[in-house]
Amino acid sequence: MIRNDGPFWDLVEREHKRARAYCLRLTLNPDEGDDLYMDSIMKAHRGFAQIKDVERFRPWLYQIINNNYIGRSRDSWWRRVFAGPIEGETFEPGSDPSGEYEAKRRLEFAFTALSADDRIIVTLAELDGWKISEIAQLTSKSEGTIKMRLSRARDKMRRRLSSVYRKSTAGNTDEGTEDLCYVIKPEQD
Repeated sequence: MIRNDGPFWDLVEREHKRARAYCLRLTLNPDEGDDLYMDSIMKAHRGFAQIKDVERFRPWLYQIINNNYIGRSRDSWWRRVFAGPIEGETFEPGSDPSGEYEAKRRLEFAFTALSADDRIIVTLAELDGWKISEIAQLTSKSEGTIKMRLSRARDKMRRRLSSVYRKSTAGNTDEGTEDLCYVIKPEQD
């Protein structure tokens, strides 16, 4: 990252690693994540003069990233680039000894069931560890709405994974379905 003594760059430097990692997790693609991050930083730099409270820089930056991501996902070209796995693709359990590749593929496939807005909420809550109250403030929605959307998004992801997993293990009963738990954790009361 280029070092500059301006207040904008000082604030960006504090959030750089987390914001870039967030972009990578949203897109599930290193090149597209970096593009999303750089486009968002450029938009934030242009609009920095309008920010009234620098203490709100983090949510303001993430809102720019979210809006940029949603705009890209609505673009038909972006949808073709981020098409995800082919519909009906099946997974071979145990094909990767480490399991990391398998978990990533399952997560990518499960994410295809979600809208861009839901993907943002799941990524912030599950992968980045944001609190429900922080997500509610960022998205200007109530905490109850965020909890409901998060629960529904998890259900969509579980259904997507369950249907594919059952197809790939035709003839087997629920053997191995516990593997899905480490990809999407269930609601905890």
